Amino acid sequence: MISNQSISQMSAKTGHLQISHFNELRELLEEDFVDLIHLYLKDSELRVQEMQNALTEQNNRLGYEAAHTLKGASSNLGATNLTELCYQLQEACRDNQIEHQQVLIEAITTENQAVNAEIMTLISQ
Repeated sequence: MISNQSISQMSAKTGHLQISHFNELRELLEEDFVDLIHLYLKDSELRVQEMQNALTEQNNRLGYEAAHTLKGASSNLGATNLTELCYQLQEACRDNQIEHQQVLIEAITTENQAVNAEIMTLISQ
């Protein structure tokens, strides 16, 4: 399991995306890329909200599904830190441990905001 110190170290890194991975996806999708990115930005915020709701409701299934979905989408974009954090939450929910994941969900929220900000910077270039 990830420690609070590891979460802080991940969140403190300046680069939140693997730029080469991100640019490969941009080249592959061409004109559809911007639409996909806007969908990701909207959906990622929804998934983070679902994680927060899952914590409040002590709903491991909802937490698992939200973490799993965001993990996959983030991996596709090269957001490795966010992918790893979501994996940790997914596994905690699989073990019915959502009630102990407030720090992890806060880290996911922070990392998601940073990833989204970096994406907005990259697509505006």
